[in-house]
Amino acid sequence: MSSLKVLTATAVILMSSSAFADIRVADTHNGAWVTITENGKPAANASVSVANVPQQKQSYQTDESGRVFIPLTLESSRSVKYKAKTETGKESSRFAFHSTNK
Repeated sequence: MSSLKVLTATAVILMSSSAFADIRVADTHNGAWVTITENGKPAANASVSVANVPQQKQSYQTDESGRVFIPLTLESSRSVKYKAKTETGKESSRFAFHSTNK
């Protein structure tokens, strides 16, 4: 009975983790390159937005390689929350630290 619980828990974890898109962020001087993948493949036309920067209200679309540049004008170093939604409806979010000292 115990092994059945372990197998069930493992299956639930695997299914829940596959429901999310992967977000990678590369900080640059005036923004960030954001890459979205889904099941290890680039997620074209995914919608990417920044949740905790008040002056950044626009949503951006990824290209065919799953990448998009998001311009950021920050007055101080801080963590920025990125939110992504793929064409298939999978959603994910991630915090990334951005430094103003580059």
